[in-house]
Amino acid sequence: MEIKKVVKAYSVEHNYDLDRFISDYTWLLNAIMRKIWSNIRWKEKKVKGKKRILPVIPNSKEFKRNLRNSALKDWKYASHYVDSAINTAYSILKSWRKRYKKGQAGRKMPVIKREFVYVKTTLFSYRNGVVKITIVPRKCYVEFDLKQYWFWDRVKNLNLGGIILKKNRVTFTFWTMKELHIKKPVGWDANLMSFDGYDGKYHYKIPLKYVYTIHREYELKRKRIQEKTQKTKPKTYKRLMAKYEHREQNRVDDFLHKISTSLFMSSRSHIFEDLTDMKRNCKSKSRKKNRQLFKGDFRKLQRFVVYKVNYIGYCTTYAPAKNTSKTCSRCGFVVETRIGAVFKCPNCGLVMDRQMNASINIFRKGLGMWGLGVAPNGDETDDMLPMNPEGAEVDVSQSVGVSINDHLR
Repeated sequence: MEIKKVVKAYSVEHNYDLDRFISDYTWLLNAIMRKIWSNIRWKEKKVKGKKRILPVIPNSKEFKRNLRNSALKDWKYASHYVDSAINTAYSILKSWRKRYKKGQAGRKMPVIKREFVYVKTTLFSYRNGVVKITIVPRKCYVEFDLKQYWFWDRVKNLNLGGIILKKNRVTFTFWTMKELHIKKPVGWDANLMSFDGYDGKYHYKIPLKYVYTIHREYELKRKRIQEKTQKTKPKTYKRLMAKYEHREQNRVDDFLHKISTSLFMSSRSHIFEDLTDMKRNCKSKSRKKNRQLFKGDFRKLQRFVVYKVNYIGYCTTYAPAKNTSKTCSRCGFVVETRIGAVFKCPNCGLVMDRQMNASINIFRKGLGMWGLGVAPNGDETDDMLPMNPEGAEVDVSQSVGVSINDHLR
């Protein structure tokens, strides 16, 4: 059991005229970033035995105090927004530094293009469901009555966290502390056309072909728009591309939410493979293969399941993805050659579906990370992990909805 902070977020439209305020905040944020960037020192350090030039971000109290004082000179809104901008700038630069160390970012300062304001808890009051945000102290405020929104019953007993203001939308974040338990875990292998699971006894297959079809459909639409309007009608081109990009994302998210809701309603723990650097590590020289790979929304589906399952009190974890498809689930032998749709072990002779084999390995890695000697449901581990995995029963879920819950016992 572990105790974890669980966060939920809801976004709604608003009618306040905050364009000037949000533009000023974004300008301030970029100005602070430029100031910090100009004071970064570059030092040569050894990283994994190799010499690299790495950035050292100024972080002294004196530097931050001078930065705050200079930002406050011409700032006409609440002073706490300067603190918010400084914290946001440092968060962005620290994230950039991590990516730079991994070789995922260049030596170029990040620039904020999407306009927003992060409202700290010191900048608003929250009483009886009404949020009052300070823009200019004693002069300008904006209010939101959360009781009028559809999500009020879900959040009325939660704590209100930070708020993100945009020109026509506002996002509220709510949090609570949850005790997370391990119950009937299932390991999931992510593939382009399916999500394949194993729980020690049964195999599951959730089709994802519909997600791929949506991406392919809009890819062809964008290609036609590009051919007809990109050079002759640039404004129409931008408007149509934005329209169909938004529509594509909505359709994909809707489908993934239905799948994740069905999985979290099964009331059990989930083990996923860690795909953090998947697109970078799996990128090939073939443009066609890269486009196919990027049509799978594996990580988004994982994130949807994680926050929903955590909210109802069940653990989730990410197991290392390395060699999950190449390792024999019977004897542990690692096959170095390319694996096709069927896994064949030259050591013990195991022959089974590659995705089923991978889901077994992910399931076992997850149990090892949780340090389980026996299964969470009380069964012996040896009973849950048969030495003859190809003899395990198979359940195939062909649609989202109640049918998945029926299969996830």
